[in-house]
This record gives sequence, structure tokens and C-alpha cells, in this order.
Amino acid sequence: MNRIDWNALDETARGEALARPAQSRADELRRGVEQIIAAVRERGDAALRELSAKYDRCTLDAIEVDEAEFAAAEASLDPALKAAIHEAAARIELFHRAAAPQPMGVDTAPGVRVERILRPISRVGLYVPAGTAPLPSTALMLGIPAQIAGCHQVVLCSPARADGRCDEAVLYAARVTGVHKVFKLGGAQAIAAMAYGTTSVPKCDKLFGPGNAWVTEAKLQVSANPDGAAIDMPAGPSEVLVIADAQANPAFVAADLLSQAVLPRRCWTRWRSKSIGNVPNCRVAASRRRRWHRAARSPSIRWRRRSR
Repeated sequence: MNRIDWNALDETARGEALARPAQSRADELRRGVEQIIAAVRERGDAALRELSAKYDRCTLDAIEVDEAEFAAAEASLDPALKAAIHEAAARIELFHRAAAPQPMGVDTAPGVRVERILRPISRVGLYVPAGTAPLPSTALMLGIPAQIAGCHQVVLCSPARADGRCDEAVLYAARVTGVHKVFKLGGAQAIAAMAYGTTSVPKCDKLFGPGNAWVTEAKLQVSANPDGAAIDMPAGPSEVLVIADAQANPAFVAADLLSQAVLPRRCWTRWRSKSIGNVPNCRVAASRRRRWHRAARSPSIRWRRRSR
């Protein structure tokens, strides 16, 4: 964690401190993703197993998560974590139900009626990363809107660990949100599988979810292909700036910072406070939360104090 005194910086140093991470689509990345997509389209499940062994270092006997794995995941989780997942799910659902668009109609002229008609996408594919850290929150924030929309089938992909299993909290969150099928797949190969379909993975109409540069590139490529799938957007790198005064709750500040810091290093995490006394308090809170959540281990947080 880097601490910066804003008042001690000149304009050049301030600019460097606020510099956003550059985004690029390197030719090597494009070609690598093209090869992965081509392999999945040509050889289906066999290519998925080979790519999982190569990139995730796991051997997949079955690509789809079965009922026994869901049950084992639920049984292994701490009751407090399961309660937190349910509480988060309820809050997310409350917001999305309130924010959901509604059908409407208006007569703009005699005999002319203009309407907005809402229909759910038939089959959607959700991608939940697990490279830097498992993200059950992503499963909730993708799965709940799909459930509210009434999508007929919801498919979710998340990378398997070396033991060939998905993260237990991600599986539990997927079950809470009513996801129909979960596959132990990550990276560009997961995007290709959902976009074009394989023997095991159904072809999806639209893909949602964040990911690393390989996932983002894969989403861009499949969305540009008429035989591929639509996408939500190319995600990341994301940015968070927390502005806190002396009255801010250090635990809340730390939680907001660390929720961003589990993402890849090129993501941008900053905190500004004009209260120097807040710095050690937030450091302590962040340290405690990192012990509670081993995944939050990124050094990318920058602590900044300013007087105005």
C-alpha cells in the first residue's frame, strides 16, 4: 500500500498519481484468442479439457457441475458466509426490481400507438472470474437480473481450481440466484463455448460478465462474428476513488477499497482523505479484512491525504 501526501506533490507528480491504466489490444493477444476460439469451435469439449489443463492446470472429468458438487459446496460453507450471500442477494434484488424497465404505450397521433414491449432473452451466459480471487458477488449481480428478467435458461461459467472444482461460494451464489447450469470453464475458452456451443455447453444468445484481457478480447471477437453471441460490454479495467473525511467509518472505507483491490493490478484503486488520523485506522481495518478474506492481497491500493 502506497501512501501519498497530495500537498507535497508538484503538478507532474499529481498527474502521475492519477494516471489511469492504459488499455491495449496487442496483436499477440488477438491471435492467441483467435486460436482458442477456433479450437473450441472445431473440437468442442475435447478442446475445453485441453485448454483447462493448459491454463487452469486442472483435469476435468466432467465439464458441468453436478448436484453432488453443489451439495458439497453448500455443506462446506460457513453459515455466516451463506447468510451474507442471502443478505446481499436480497439487497441486489430489491434494487434491480425497482430499477427494471417497464412496458409502456402511448398514442402519438390518431391511430398511431408506440409501445415498449419487454421480452426476456431466451438463453444467457454469465462469466464469473476466479483468477485473482473468486467472486461470488459477480454471480449474484449477474444472476439476479437474469432471474428478474425471466430468462428461460441461465448458464454460468467459472474457472476450476487445480482440484477440478469451482469455488464453493460461487456455486452457492449461483444456486441462490437460480442459475440452471454451471460449467467449470474459464478464460477465452469459456466465452467461446457459450458463444458457439459444444456438446456439453449450450449456445447462448448473449454473454455477460467481467474478466481479464483474454476474456474481454474473446467477448469482442465473438460479438463481431455473425455466428457468435451478443455481449453486454467490454469490461475493465475498473476504477474506484473513495473520498472520506474524519467521520468516515474506517471499516467501510477498507471494504470499498479491498473490493476493488482483489481485481487485476491494472485496475485503479485510490482513497482521498484530508484527515491524516484516518490513515492508520483504515490501514488497520484493511489489514483485518485481508486476514478475513485471503483473496484481498493486491498491493495496488494508494492512500492519499489532501488538505482541500
